[in-house]
Amino acid sequence: MVIDYVVPESYKDRVFNGRWFFDCAVIDRANVCFIMFDEGSVDSGKRAFGSIRFGEAANLHARKYSGFAFPIIGVAPNLGKTAFMLGQVSGVAVTGDAGDGILPNIPESAEGPLSTGPDAAATIDGKLYVCAGWRHVCYLDDDQRWVSIRNNLTDPPKNRVMDFGFSAISGFHANDIYAAGGRGDVWRFDGDRWHQCQTSTNMLIESICCAGDGFVYIGLQSGGLMRGREDEWEVIHQDNMSVPFKDIVWYQDKVWCTSEYGLWTVAKDGKLVDADVPPLASACAGNLSTADGILMVAGLHGAALHDGNEWHRLV
Repeated sequence: MVIDYVVPESYKDRVFNGRWFFDCAVIDRANVCFIMFDEGSVDSGKRAFGSIRFGEAANLHARKYSGFAFPIIGVAPNLGKTAFMLGQVSGVAVTGDAGDGILPNIPESAEGPLSTGPDAAATIDGKLYVCAGWRHVCYLDDDQRWVSIRNNLTDPPKNRVMDFGFSAISGFHANDIYAAGGRGDVWRFDGDRWHQCQTSTNMLIESICCAGDGFVYIGLQSGGLMRGREDEWEVIHQDNMSVPFKDIVWYQDKVWCTSEYGLWTVAKDGKLVDADVPPLASACAGNLSTADGILMVAGLHGAALHDGNEWHRLV
């Protein structure tokens, strides 16, 4: 099926003009979702959260919200074409097949599902997983209940809690999940128990990707990149950028990294190189998401999508 990836001007007038992309996610080839902030030097506290459907049933659906400090976006395929906006302090909103509007916050306690607000989200084996500080991880089940998989994880040392995770999560599948954060605090879940990975870095961890080449890629402070799995890791790139990689994804047999400074890929020799993309894509650097054979990039200056063959400027 050929899909026309065009955002009508009426959509732009309704939602996108005067706003910029804070986060994005691909649901499938015909559906993407987004969080947008109002333009301006000061955060107004207002967010637009919604989705675009392309193709014969093309449609835009979005709602305005207030609050949702530093929100993250996640997709829950087990609940249909459904996305969630999660505030890192408080707030849960849903759009798609599973509902439209505000939901109760994820319960917080020492036992979980979380003990603080969510820091990162990932879709693993068709379910939405969320991680947070004090080494907490949970997922959203088919009945929209948040289920803790903290299991044998222990609290970090209270006098050094900021040096430990979790602020990033990814997985090859449900019994091979990596969660990480703090200064080199990396753990692997085998479906039953968590195992602490021995890494040689004490740099702050910002992002993670379980890639199609069998390696786990971890974004470090200042634009650094670490690669490995279990107890074998190496830092393959060091940098002095003022911001780390916000997103790392695997797409078309490559690792892709982005921050508001640009868009990069990892070559076969492990070197980080500028992504070979047209200006219409590189101008949108900031966030990355991939699913169902397409890649979306979105940021301060708009959004673009690669359909597997060519790039399309969306906004």
